[in-house]
Amino acid sequence: MRLNHHNVHAAGNMRWRKPVAVVATILLAGAAWGASTTNGNKLRADGTRLHWSLNHPAAAGSSGLLLVAQGSGCQPALASAAVQAAHAVAPRFTLLTVEKYGVSPNDRPADAMADCTSDYRHGHTVSQRVADAREVLQALCGAPWWNGQLVLFGGSEGGAVVAQLTPLVQPDAVVVYSSGLGEPLSDSLKRVVPPQVAQQVDTMLAQARQDPNGERSWGGNSFRWWADVADRVPVRALLTTSAPVLLVQGGRDASAPVASARLARDAYQAAGKGGLTYWEYPDHDHFMVDTHGTSHRTTVMARIADWVAAQLRERPAQEATAARPGFCNAPLSALTGSIDPT
Repeated sequence: MRLNHHNVHAAGNMRWRKPVAVVATILLAGAAWGASTTNGNKLRADGTRLHWSLNHPAAAGSSGLLLVAQGSGCQPALASAAVQAAHAVAPRFTLLTVEKYGVSPNDRPADAMADCTSDYRHGHTVSQRVADAREVLQALCGAPWWNGQLVLFGGSEGGAVVAQLTPLVQPDAVVVYSSGLGEPLSDSLKRVVPPQVAQQVDTMLAQARQDPNGERSWGGNSFRWWADVADRVPVRALLTTSAPVLLVQGGRDASAPVASARLARDAYQAAGKGGLTYWEYPDHDHFMVDTHGTSHRTTVMARIADWVAAQLRERPAQEATAARPGFCNAPLSALTGSIDPT
C-alpha cells in the first residue's frame, strides 16, 4: 500500500516510502564529451559529499539538460528504472541526476527504505535536495556543451523538488509526474493512510515541528524530513514562475492522491494564471498501471516527450541561454566548496 507522496509498505512496523522523484540533470563543467556517463562530486559546507551523474546522448555536439528528480528511498538515482524511463521525455538531452544527502552512485541498499546510511537519515530533506540541485546547476552554467535549454522532471517526492527548484533556475519546461502538489502533506497524508494512522498524523507532525533536529523518526522518515514538508504547498512555488508546467496524474494513485493534483490545477485557475497543462488518467495508478495490471508508462512518457518538444520549439536554445542570466551569472564564490570531478 502507498502513502501520499510516499510509498508505503508493511514489514513489522509500518514504514512509509517517499514518492518516486525525478532525478536532477547537471553537466559537469570539465567533463569530456563523448563518455556515456560522467560522475562528479563536491564537498558541502558540512563536509559531506554531494554526488551527481551525467548521462550524455550518443551524438556529439551541444545538448540541453534534463534534470530528473527521483522519488522515495536511498537507492542511487541511475539504479532506478523510473529515472531511466524518464530520460525518454527528452532523449537528446544530457540526463542529470543528483543524489540525495547521504547517497552515492555506487550504493546498493538491500532495502531502499530500511538500509540507508545515518547521513541520509540525518540530512535528507526536500529542501536539501533543492539546494543541492541548484548548486550543481549553477556550477555547470557556461559548460561548452550546454546549449542553454533546461527541462525539469520530478516524480512523486521529486515533483515537490522540481516545484521548489523552478523559480530558482528558470527552466524551459517542467514536468510533475504522480506528485499531487496542491495541498500540504499534513492534509494529503490523511487521504491515503489507514484510519488508525490518519488519527496519528496531527500529533506526530506537531512533534516533528517542535523537534526537527532530533533523532526521532516516524513512518520511515526523520522528524527533520517531516518538518520540512508538512506545511508546504508545492504548487505555490510554481505559481510564481512563467515556466510551462505539465502535471500528469493517475486517478487511482494511492500515494499522491488525485484530489491534491486537482487542487493544484484549481490553484492555477483561481490565480487566473496560464502555463499549466493538466493530464489526468482516471484508470491509472502511481506508476501508470491500469486496473487490469497493464503498464502505460511508455505511452505516457512518449506523450510527455511530445509536450516537451513543443515547449522547446517555442523557446530556441539561444533564447533559453539569454533568459537565465540572473541565475547563471551569480558569483560561484557564493557556493560552498569547489567542484571535484573525481
